[in-house]
Amino acid sequence: MMGSRFRFILTIFFVSTYLVQKGSSQNVVAVKVQNLFKMQHGLGWPHTLRVAQGNEALLKLDRTLEQQNSCEITPPSGLTFNINSPPSTRYTKWTDGCGVRVRNVTMNDEGRWRLTANGSNKLTGWTELFVEESKTSYSASPISLQDGQTEAKIELTTLENSYCLVKKPFAESSLVPGQCSVTLDRTTRAIQGVWNVQLGLPGQIVELELQRQITVETERLDVGYVTDKIENKMHLYCNILHTSKNITFCRFQKSSENIGYNVVDGLSDGRHSYYGEGFAKKHCGITIEKPTAKDYGTWRCSVGVQMWEGTTIRSQPPMQALVSVAPDTRSSRIARELQNSEMEDIRTIFVQKNMTFTIMCRASISLSYCWFQHPNGTQYTPGRLETDDQLFWYTGENLQVGDCGISFAHVTSEDAGKWTCHMGPREQLGVEIIDSVFLRVTGPLAANKKEVVANIGGSATLFCHTANGNRPLEYCRFLSPTFVGIRVDQSVSESSAILNRYYFTPNRSLDYGDCSLTINPVYEEDIGEWTCAALINEEILESRDHITVYASVASAPQFTAGIVGMSVGVVLLLVALAGVLWYRRYRPTFPWSRTRAPSSMNNFSMNTRTSNASSLESDRSN
Repeated sequence: MMGSRFRFILTIFFVSTYLVQKGSSQNVVAVKVQNLFKMQHGLGWPHTLRVAQGNEALLKLDRTLEQQNSCEITPPSGLTFNINSPPSTRYTKWTDGCGVRVRNVTMNDEGRWRLTANGSNKLTGWTELFVEESKTSYSASPISLQDGQTEAKIELTTLENSYCLVKKPFAESSLVPGQCSVTLDRTTRAIQGVWNVQLGLPGQIVELELQRQITVETERLDVGYVTDKIENKMHLYCNILHTSKNITFCRFQKSSENIGYNVVDGLSDGRHSYYGEGFAKKHCGITIEKPTAKDYGTWRCSVGVQMWEGTTIRSQPPMQALVSVAPDTRSSRIARELQNSEMEDIRTIFVQKNMTFTIMCRASISLSYCWFQHPNGTQYTPGRLETDDQLFWYTGENLQVGDCGISFAHVTSEDAGKWTCHMGPREQLGVEIIDSVFLRVTGPLAANKKEVVANIGGSATLFCHTANGNRPLEYCRFLSPTFVGIRVDQSVSESSAILNRYYFTPNRSLDYGDCSLTINPVYEEDIGEWTCAALINEEILESRDHITVYASVASAPQFTAGIVGMSVGVVLLLVALAGVLWYRRYRPTFPWSRTRAPSSMNNFSMNTRTSNASSLESDRSN
């Protein structure tokens, strides 16, 4: 209707212009029009009015006629009536002049309303009435935004409105003139939730209240697998969600294998081919035909990406994740992971005092987060390294591939002990995956085990290596409990053992910082404290550590036989000495003895003979 009116006005204007130009033949006087729009409306107020259905329209002449005796209203239907005697209760007089109140406006009321005031003279004006559909509700799908998006314009409605009042979650309200839209400097997940909006709509007094659900999606990899038992196929997928990046390559690799698969749509090697709807839809996947037991387990997917930076397309670091394929459920798999972590021996890492150190844990599934517990109970959650004076930071490829690592700027003796790393699976709520690492603060060279239990006649290994990773050694030597010095390297094997029983432990190397001695067989003289010593490359002073070798319970009788025999001898000797001392002090008196304390055995014999002779002489005399 609005367009029709303007076309009508323009038509009048051009016809008038044409007639003026042809005035000589048409006998028309040229009139200079200052305001054609106002002239057409005359004295009607408002000139145009938009009213929603069910609301009221208030129309009048913008001038009051002196000595007015009547006010005639002509609606779009053409039926003229006096406002003092309206045809229905929908029409009542409005204002002291010539005006009308139209209640409960309907679509039939749309059009031109003419008002005429009669009195001392006559005034006529008209108002163009436009009837709008009443808006009592508004519904729309949730608005999805990308996390980190800059200068994001959010169109809250498609309705034509004069203004809107926007109430965001956890933020102050804002009044927006005109079209209801909001521009954010940067989107974050903090703006998520229900936004309340109040609209000022044309033709309605009461504002329209509506709600819009705002979601902020973070760029991420959607990973998983699908098994097709009918076709005997297995599909692994690694798709990028909520991104403006483009995929440049798609790669899958079994964690236990050394070779991977470059997956391209339309290409196959007979068993492996592309799975998905194409790189254009950010899909990266692989199909494995006739999967075997070797195809189950953990796979790593790598997705190459690039994006616009200004006017240039630049490659970005590949996005990676782990896909765990197993017949059992994820919950049982995580439980098994927990059980395996508890059954494994605690790893030990060796760090030189005041040096930087790293603790690394790994999971076979993608992680959302990880944190570490210090031996004293303090908790650390690693973040990105951003400043040189940062005390600790995240170490590893990324959480998506299961890497959970933390590095500290320096270590002290208080950091020694059992560290625990806690890992939260990305696709599973519940119990965290736990791993433990034992940290030892040592010198440059450290013994792997400070105490070694050995069997006499068996074999034992004494192992020292460099702290803070692998550093080459210039030489490696050991000192036995009997102060026998032994130098070994990889050239000393079991077949060329020193003293036929000392040789360098196989599969170890001085180049990797290993100083290791194998003793086979172990003798009694090997029981005790050993010293391992080495000169680390590019260092001046020799480094060393100590290892104590103990005899096992099984070999203790053999090892202690000499000690027991000697102990028994010492006990017997002590008993004999105690007997002699007792005899000297408490010797008893026998019937044939006349002397209480003979000086010697000879005196004892002589006294005995003398006593016997005297007895014989007495017998004879009797």
